[in-house]
Amino acid sequence: MGRTSSGAAWAAAAGVAVLAGVLAVGGALLAPAEEGAGDGWIREPAGAKVPARAGGDPSRGAVAAELAAAAAAAGLTPGVASPAEEGELADCIADWTGDGPADDGRLAALETALEQRGWQVTARQGDPVPAVALTSGSWRLRFTNGGLVDTLSLVATRSGRACEEAFRRAEATRGPRG
Repeated sequence: MGRTSSGAAWAAAAGVAVLAGVLAVGGALLAPAEEGAGDGWIREPAGAKVPARAGGDPSRGAVAAELAAAAAAAGLTPGVASPAEEGELADCIADWTGDGPADDGRLAALETALEQRGWQVTARQGDPVPAVALTSGSWRLRFTNGGLVDTLSLVATRSGRACEEAFRRAEATRGPRG
């Protein structure tokens, strides 16, 4: 298998691993303050209240488009897309995966681009894998840079009763891990 095929396989595996990780935490991508002490997250000081989004809560498609637009504005190149969620989770997860890790300048540009699109940073995590948590409406976003598959990954999940129940059902059908 050549380098390109191998890279595509790793990227596809990364997308599946990210989505599996989302399901492993019940899909809620809990705000870092709710994850418990000693988890490495540093909560951002509470800023001005983020105004409600114009046009109401965005759809999964709108959030996916925002993630792609913010990444493009930061000069990031997309990698292999994750398999699309189907069924009741289809409207609960939006993601974007880069073609590798991003340098500090592009990460800062990504964060700025997301903030310009209405996302608010809520927490940060440093080593071993840098991550940022953001929120916008009922959506919670985390982006991580590096890690096991050494790529930039953005995963947004929608909170609310319907999605939280869908994540619980999906986790229950996955069976025990071990």
